[in-house]
Amino acid sequence: MTRYRPFHYIALLLSLWIWIDPAWAQQQLPDRKSEQDIAAKALSLLSFVAVDYAEAVADGAIRDRKLYRQQQNNVDVATALLQQLPDKPGRAQLEDSLKELARLIADRAAPDLVRRRANTAADRLAALYQLPRSPAESLPSGDEAQALYRDRCSRCHGVRGDAAQPERRLDDPVRMANLSLYDFYNVLEPTRNDAHDADLDGDLSSRQRWALAVLVAGFAAPDIAPAPQLAEKYPALVGLPGMAVLRPAELPEEARNALMWWRAHPAETRHLQHPLARAAGLLYLAQAAYRAGDIASAYHQLMLALREGYLESRPQLAERNAALTAQLDQQWQELRGAILDQAPTNEVIEKFQRLQSNVVRAREKLQPSSGSGIYGWGALLFIAALGLGVLLWYRLRSRHS
Repeated sequence: MTRYRPFHYIALLLSLWIWIDPAWAQQQLPDRKSEQDIAAKALSLLSFVAVDYAEAVADGAIRDRKLYRQQQNNVDVATALLQQLPDKPGRAQLEDSLKELARLIADRAAPDLVRRRANTAADRLAALYQLPRSPAESLPSGDEAQALYRDRCSRCHGVRGDAAQPERRLDDPVRMANLSLYDFYNVLEPTRNDAHDADLDGDLSSRQRWALAVLVAGFAAPDIAPAPQLAEKYPALVGLPGMAVLRPAELPEEARNALMWWRAHPAETRHLQHPLARAAGLLYLAQAAYRAGDIASAYHQLMLALREGYLESRPQLAERNAALTAQLDQQWQELRGAILDQAPTNEVIEKFQRLQSNVVRAREKLQPSSGSGIYGWGALLFIAALGLGVLLWYRLRSRHS
């Protein structure tokens, strides 16, 4: 079986979300919510291709013809939904990816290959249309959704996800590992997924959906918490956005099992995350919100990164490296001022990137990464995003010149 390098996957997945030209993000559409719903619906269809294809095809033969036709239809509908979205540089390549995915399904390709291609297309779609896939605040505990699940979900899915029908079971670790927390969240939005109608979940708040996603993820999670050392080895998996966006099936076994437990127990996992890693994650979310034109959310997450991340580590950092601390203090103030003063977009993005780079440096000063030279997810995110963004920027500019 092919082995994947998790941080390469993490960096690519998250950096794809970052590189989009700020000018595109500033385009104000008549109905931004409608655009996000269309993109999210297409993403949901692709995610379920990744999950269900293995039940439809095995060893090049069709096991379930009805389910197989549904996979083909999912790709067709996702392609049609993509055509409803605004044209942007990168959409043609995404359309080609969907054509390739349709061809693989028609050829009854291996499930692992189809799963990877479907998930990659879903991630590119989210990146291209700035689809937020992580909550603005910390993930709620699944306990908040116990009563909701009992009243609205247990009749179909079983008391603990142990439904009699395989397609309704939520306690199968193999199937659940193919879905991210965001995938669970998306299913609970009737405008984005038709698995449930508006009468069932149309009145749920965003927090209630995230709480249900966490609760459901726990049905297939390991019973025993992973070793704390794994949080140092895989720091991207114990904080946002990684915990919300990443699919356990794409990771090595030890990381896969760890994420399955961590995402089901966010409150118990929070203390494993270094405050500066938390700051880097919140800065990433703030930058993504700013690129999408949501200035209020960007500012809110920037201040959360300051209060709940940087300030917790500042005294220790000041003792270790006073010059870097002074530089960070100034950069926080400059970025905050640039957002409040409505500075040019390129200037704000540059300040975001400089601040995030120094936050990553500060984390390495206080908590050097262990293992085989793998740096924190924030460093990989920044470096990969910067490199990929520059490369794509030059390519796009050369095409239009």
